[in-house]
Amino acid sequence: MSYVVIGGGLAGINAALTLQDAGESVELFEASDDLGGRVRSDYIDGYILDRGFQLINSGYSELKRLDVIKEIEFCKADRTIDVVTPFGVTSIGDPRIHPLMGFRSPLGSLKEKIAVLTFLGEKANPSISLRDALLASGTGDFYENLLKPFLRGVFLDELENVDSSYGREIIKSFVLGDSGLPTAGVGALTEALGARVENVYLNAPVDSLSQFDGKKVILATDSATSAKLLNRPDEIATVSSVTWYHSVAAGRVTSKRLRITSAESPLVNSIAISNVVSQYAPEGKTLISSTSLHSLTDEAAVHEIAKFWGIAPSEFELVKRYEIKSALPAFKPGRNGVSSTQVSDSVFLAGDYLTAGSQNGALLSGRLAATESLAY
Repeated sequence: MSYVVIGGGLAGINAALTLQDAGESVELFEASDDLGGRVRSDYIDGYILDRGFQLINSGYSELKRLDVIKEIEFCKADRTIDVVTPFGVTSIGDPRIHPLMGFRSPLGSLKEKIAVLTFLGEKANPSISLRDALLASGTGDFYENLLKPFLRGVFLDELENVDSSYGREIIKSFVLGDSGLPTAGVGALTEALGARVENVYLNAPVDSLSQFDGKKVILATDSATSAKLLNRPDEIATVSSVTWYHSVAAGRVTSKRLRITSAESPLVNSIAISNVVSQYAPEGKTLISSTSLHSLTDEAAVHEIAKFWGIAPSEFELVKRYEIKSALPAFKPGRNGVSSTQVSDSVFLAGDYLTAGSQNGALLSGRLAATESLAY
């Protein structure tokens, strides 16, 4: 029996590759003009613009299994974060690399910092939120000053809305791997993996599954599209975000570090992305990526971004704004896990909403759906 994969994001690509590796005939249908889903990059006026701020974690298990990092000219990001506080900017890095920075940081006591390790080693309690689990572990001021503002940018949600066991696994992934970007943008990851898929049809939206009678189908679209094709309600909650790309004159911002703030702000982070990977901006310019959980006017956003970097709003030139609807699935406390991807004799589901809201979660879901379909 031949296979059809609908959806050319990371989940669909890995489903197709898993089936190919098993010797099966498989066709991949993608509605847009290229593979990648949310993991794509645009190239405008010499800038590389990822569709929303993203980093690739080279330690993800699925990326290691696919052995793809060596193909994408991967540049590691700094493992230190700058925190804007009412008293200035303070930095805190990976304690394995910068132990003294961690001890001396005014963001929290040593006891509160050690409490993070306690949290990571505790038995998961899926009935409580990530916020409650971290505070119960004794993270105190360190939670308010660093963990909360940083992790809001990771989950694109308030931490009281994030399942603690899911949150713990995502945090562990940051500890175990190096984050970074390809020199050609985050889309280089899906380009490298997509090139391995033998039969791809672009600009090929699917309106009905009836055309694939007699074949096994893996639905690797977003949850709303899958629900529509299955004629059933979409019960998956998602979170959204907005990312702005601004350019400033080269030399005005020299930091390579992700910047967050301990103060109240509609922004969750900002980073001079071309200081991490120089190819992201043309010569003489620095590209700044800034993200919010909520929609703001461009004027309001640039005033907030200027506070992060201590330079005048007039120095920022807007390159592009991305409103990312359904940027990530919401994994709320108490959400039940998925034990099977099968929805009928011939249809299986894949997508990060089934596993984890990450590149690894998307890739894993594709492999699991393909593996289950092969076993059925």
